[in-house]
Amino acid sequence: MTSLNIYLAEKKDISDLHDLLKEYKEKDLADCKFPEVDSVKLNQYLKNFLNIGKIICIQDLDTDKLIGCCIYNKSEYWFSKQKIVIIQMIFIKKKFRSYKLMKQILNMVKKKSDNNPIVLSITSKLNIDPVFKRLGFENMGSNWRLT
Repeated sequence: MTSLNIYLAEKKDISDLHDLLKEYKEKDLADCKFPEVDSVKLNQYLKNFLNIGKIICIQDLDTDKLIGCCIYNKSEYWFSKQKIVIIQMIFIKKKFRSYKLMKQILNMVKKKSDNNPIVLSITSKLNIDPVFKRLGFENMGSNWRLT
């Protein structure tokens, strides 16, 4: 069984996060017809989230490599001053995916949410709705993209 280290990212993790997310985009999202990765922009995105939110890193201790991450921040509803936590993205490499690990990551987000609602938008064509239902998310609609 693989040993994992789950921790909050720091600036020193940006390079590893960049490589993980670039691989995710190129392999797992290859069928989504997204534009190419701009490395400068990706690094800026990661630095920005270290300032305005949190990045949870999931590391495989056997290989010392990142195998997943969760990027989130607090914001407000567009129509209210009510706070909300937005999970910008969550990714775990297929080999390591499990309900238990997803629940552990979500619990980390919940601890930092101050009991505010947590939302997650799926824009990647990955059909994993049953997992999110089991975790307690309610389907509030769909994402549509004109191609």
